[in-house]
Amino acid sequence: MDELVEYNSDGNIEKVYVIEFDQAKNKNTYNLHERYFYEDKNLTKKEKIGYRTGEVYEEISCKYQQNKLLRKDVKTIENGKEVLKKNGSFYSEYTYEPNKETGKVYEYDEEKKTFVLAYVQHKFFDAKKNLIQEKLEDKHGEIYQQNHLTYNSENKLIKDTQSKRFPSTVTYQYNKEGDVTENNYESEGTIVTKKYAIKYDFNGNWIEKTETKTSNSKNYIPDPTYIIKRKIVYY
Repeated sequence: MDELVEYNSDGNIEKVYVIEFDQAKNKNTYNLHERYFYEDKNLTKKEKIGYRTGEVYEEISCKYQQNKLLRKDVKTIENGKEVLKKNGSFYSEYTYEPNKETGKVYEYDEEKKTFVLAYVQHKFFDAKKNLIQEKLEDKHGEIYQQNHLTYNSENKLIKDTQSKRFPSTVTYQYNKEGDVTENNYESEGTIVTKKYAIKYDFNGNWIEKTETKTSNSKNYIPDPTYIIKRKIVYY
């Protein structure tokens, strides 16, 4: 199985295909999986399509004002029609202050037959528009998750610390091309390290990435080494 991504002239994703090898026909089949629609470079609709059925099963629509996202709706689609259901139907409303974004998420309640507030997401940004803090607040106003993010001089994320719920720290290292070469996840004394060996093409885009994963835990079961290869077509 593989994936093919098509971009439009603005550099935004337009279509995503799932590629499967058909052994009977001895060739690849290309099945549409995602489709994106834009207005003035803003994403207005995204369709998720069953790559085996060819039918839309989820639709995400967005509304903007002055290029700022005001509302996002997620709909479950069955037999071409919207179906209201728990964990499949929700919408988000966004408000803005200087260096802050607040999103209220409403999920469909099957018992009440209406949408109810599920949680509130608060995002805080620095002067360079980097996300530096994120808080998740439940419907009762209690903060249940909080992250603090740190960047280097090139605005690359180097540290993400979660101080509530499941306290943990993730750190990142980069190469001169700006790609992650090491990722360390630490929680309660356990450290899981991912390292990446990367090969590039003549345009400086990566075409092969090898991932190895290790841990300081005695109970850790070694993961296999993963190799991801990309073929990039330029036009």
